[in-house]
Amino acid sequence: QRTHSKISVATMASETEPETQYKESPFADEVNNTIPAKVHIVAPSTLPEGYVFDAEVGPPGYRKTVTVEVPPGGVVEGQVFLADLPEDFGDNLPQVNIPTGQWKDGLFDIFSAGFFHPSVVCGFCFTQIGMGQLMQRLRLNWLGEGGEDESAKISFKIVLTLVICYTVFTVSLELAEAAQYYYNIPAYIPSLKFIGGVLFTIYSIIALMRVRESVRAKYSIPETRFAGCEDAVYSAACSCCVVAQIARHTGEYETYKGSYFSDTGMAPGTPQIV
Repeated sequence: QRTHSKISVATMASETEPETQYKESPFADEVNNTIPAKVHIVAPSTLPEGYVFDAEVGPPGYRKTVTVEVPPGGVVEGQVFLADLPEDFGDNLPQVNIPTGQWKDGLFDIFSAGFFHPSVVCGFCFTQIGMGQLMQRLRLNWLGEGGEDESAKISFKIVLTLVICYTVFTVSLELAEAAQYYYNIPAYIPSLKFIGGVLFTIYSIIALMRVRESVRAKYSIPETRFAGCEDAVYSAACSCCVVAQIARHTGEYETYKGSYFSDTGMAPGTPQIV
């Protein structure tokens, strides 16, 4: 039995937006498309493992029906799981070509796209904002989780708001502290600064870890170090490098231009990722 689940799991560029054609910088590695990419599917109901149903993916004008098999263990209504995209899914459609099976380049190949490329500037100078752009690009929510909830459509704006609020909070405490003599500084000011910094740091690490986990799962990229905790280690130890690497992997900067100021870190007209 097959059922049709009207699930929009990806969007392409609108028909009114021209597709950008750029050749920004060369990458040494060729794109590997031998392993199928995956797409997030939201279970339309509680289903047993092995159940097969049809799901519509893509926006109006680009919708295609793909056959989905429920993974082992079954799913409950609303649960998000990954399913393979058919090899011919992107035929005759504009798309960003993203390697599968391995990272496009290394964690420390920072300047592969250029010294002042948006992936470098946003990754190293505005790490959380760069992370928010990746969430929007990959259709993840502000916690780095896949799905089709409303927050996934405005994840960049949510992260940007968090960054602004934390900055205002920190600067306000700094100004309040500066207005006092050292021995007269209220004890609550350093405490609030410490608590705010810890909470913001924990959120940043966990959210980026989930983004990296999602990318590895979606594109079948295995861990190579720190088995079972690679995403956590890299996100905590070198978050700026992680943001820049994911941006390069999912951006296809050889063809499409990056952007400092867009929600996704890509130029207008770039096809959104399936």
